[in-house]
Order: sequence, then C-alpha cells, then structure tokens
Amino acid sequence: MKNSVFKYVLLAVLIMVCGLSPLSTSSVSAAAPSVGSIPASSIPAPSGKGVMTFKVMNATNGAYPDNRVYWGILGINPETKQWSYLTSTGQLQPISAALNDAPGHLTKNGVNYANIYSTISQAEWVSLPKMDSGRMFICVGSPCYIKTFNDGFAGPDINNPTDPNLDVYFDFVEFTVDNTGYHGNTTRVDGFGFPLQHRLVNRAGNYDRTVGELESETRASIFSKYRSEVPAAFKGLADVQAPYRIVAPIHGSFKAGGANANYFGSYGGGYNTQEILLCNGRLQESPGICSAINRHVYENQANWNNVSAYYQAAPANYYAKFWHDHSIGRLAYGFAYDDYNQQAAYLEVGDPKGLIVRVGW
Repeated sequence: MKNSVFKYVLLAVLIMVCGLSPLSTSSVSAAAPSVGSIPASSIPAPSGKGVMTFKVMNATNGAYPDNRVYWGILGINPETKQWSYLTSTGQLQPISAALNDAPGHLTKNGVNYANIYSTISQAEWVSLPKMDSGRMFICVGSPCYIKTFNDGFAGPDINNPTDPNLDVYFDFVEFTVDNTGYHGNTTRVDGFGFPLQHRLVNRAGNYDRTVGELESETRASIFSKYRSEVPAAFKGLADVQAPYRIVAPIHGSFKAGGANANYFGSYGGGYNTQEILLCNGRLQESPGICSAINRHVYENQANWNNVSAYYQAAPANYYAKFWHDHSIGRLAYGFAYDDYNQQAAYLEVGDPKGLIVRVGW
C-alpha cells in the first residue's frame, strides 16, 4: 500500500515539475538515436557486388514507425549502363515502363507507379554496389510516386500542381559509387522536407564525417526558425507547400512573374534573378560568379573565398544562408554552385565502409 501511494506521489511530482499532463505520461518516447551512436566497427561488410553497406536510421521520435519510413534508390548500373533500382537485398534491378504495372505496383488517383521501395523494417543494413547518378529518395508516411521508363524516371516535381508527391513528405540524397569511392551529399537546392544527417565511414578507420542539419533541430523548430530568421521576401517559402516542405526561392515568389522575380535587381553584373538562383543560362559555366552573387560578395573578388564575408548584405540568397546557419559545420547545398569554396554538405572517400542516413522529425 505504501509503495502504491509513493508511486502516485512521485508521478504527481513529475507532472508538476515537467509540465506533463496525466494523459501524456504514456506517450513519452525515448530520445531519437544519434547518427554517431553506431560504432564504426559494427558496420557489416557488404555482400555480393556491394562496395559498402548503408543504413537508414529512424530518428522521427515515434512520429513514424520503421515500416512507414521508405527508401528507394535509383541510379545507373555501370556494368549494364541501364537505369536500375536497388532492392533491400542489395541487388540492382533494371527499371522499365512495364515496372509501373508490375505486381505490387503503387496506385494513386487511378495512376500506377513503380514500387521501388523498401522500408527500414525490412533490412537493417543493405549492400550498396557501384552506381552512377544515384538518388536515394526517403519518404515518410507514404512512399513516393515515381514513374519509371526504359531510359530513366520521372521523379517528384514540386513545380507541377498535379504531381502526386505534393502531399508526400520526402527528401533525398545524391550520390555516386565508382572506382574512386563514394561521393554524395544532402541537398537543399530544391527544398527541405525533414532534417537529414549523412554520415560516411571508411574501411581504414581514418575517415568518419557527418553533414546535414544539426541533430538538435526538429522539423518544427526549423520551420519556426526559418520564418523568424529570414528577411520578409523569403518568409513565404515556408508556406507555399506547407506543411510538406520549405521550397527554394525559384519554386516560390522568385520565379519569373513572381513578386520577387527581380529580387537581385542590377546587383551582380546584369544577370537576372532566375539565372542567379539556378546558376543556369549565362551562369551555367561560372560557379565562382554565381556563388559570389548569391553570397553578396560579387563586387569584391578578394572575398569570393572569404566565408566570413558571405551574406552580410542584401540582396543575397538568404534561403541558402539559413541552411548554412543550421547545419553541421555550416556546410549546406543551398543553391546549385554552393560547393564553390567547399561550402556544400558533400562527403567522399576512396575506401567507403558504411553510410548512415538519419531521418529526423
């Protein structure tokens, strides 16, 4: 009897001190695991034609169980030169138009899509073979809806008002695995779906690096901080496709015809705002110039490689600045040439052992 009374008193104290309601005590979950919590020595060796192994880590704090965190990898098989997808057993299978109607296919709004996905619950570690132009799509709550063809695929298009992925939470990692190792990055060039961390470990034991958003950031905190930290012209990018993503400027009011279509004005040598944000057109082959304009250091070439001078005045790509401010080592891919002066969230090593992609929420 005394023990029972003590338990209720202790619970009452916890409720008062921690600000919990009695109904919330049963829903408290353990802290999400850190991407660094996995010892490098525990990463398993690949099988078959695998060069390395990878793991998608569920750090959604109970928002989504392992069987609702999906990953799908598409890329070019260097042996066959065919676009292929990776199975949960580490096998590359060629894609085709017929795959959209194959047994187990996905359907949305009466349209069939290829089911190229696996979930975290299906495999803890997966062998990753050599692959060119790889893209790892990560979708939570629902798989993404991607049309496959004999010579490629149609991924999510957030500019298309009828795209089936507009109401899907997704993000992705870009990578290549070739004779010189693993080369990959997280990216915010098109938008932000949820926090990602991207950790790469090598076999020799002298390379273990992580890039991506800070683990202390939740999805909700990022949305809130974005709206409060960026200048007025950029705030609406968090609302255009909310709650699913924060879009890059070119997908919002900075596109041609938008309210901020002439944001950069005459700054930067006469290039238009869309060329500057996309680093295309006349800036296609000019990474130094394009990055300097986005970072507002164009007028002083001595500052093109001076990180402390970046984003100190308008006009500047404050969307990109935000991701640098909230990322590990201040490294982020906020626009196409954000890798100029090694500012991108990019990892590569010649003898890769393991890759861990942490999905936050």
